[in-house]
Amino acid sequence: MESIVLSYFDYVVIGIIILSGFLAFFRGFIQECLSFVLWVIAFAASMFLDVHLDPYLLDYIQSPEIRRALIIIFIFVGIIFFGSFLIKLLRGLVHWSGLGGLDRLLGVLFGFLRGFLLIVVIYLVLPNNIKQSKFIADSESAYYLNKYAPMAEKFFKNMISDGNSVMLKSSISKIHETL
Repeated sequence: MESIVLSYFDYVVIGIIILSGFLAFFRGFIQECLSFVLWVIAFAASMFLDVHLDPYLLDYIQSPEIRRALIIIFIFVGIIFFGSFLIKLLRGLVHWSGLGGLDRLLGVLFGFLRGFLLIVVIYLVLPNNIKQSKFIADSESAYYLNKYAPMAEKFFKNMISDGNSVMLKSSISKIHETL
């Protein structure tokens, strides 16, 4: 039987995945999942709704760039604040109903997946010379990252270039309008 020798990089990867799972255990699946959805909704809403609030601030803020930035921040923070309150209420109801253990178990699984995705994304943005360094190349994790990171990159690129990415098109057109 062949023994596996882990490198320091492998320990970093394992540590990030375990830490993500550990944090998700305490927050639970409901809070983890809904928090992610909340951030996506807050981002999308701030990109779409800023145009509707702009006329109300024309008299108060003259610079269109500052006005747009403040509106986006206000919408984003407002949705995060209100949504966090609702998520905490919903989490309390889940734990009150006796499903707290299941919520925590699913939270751990969600956390492990999030940790793995975080590692893949970090690996994707690393320069090639760092990816090919002895620190990473000699690790057991490098094989899996070299195998799955390109798949994830292709998925993200297809998602961004997809004609159905309305949110992305809207954001890009608004950025060009302000320039």
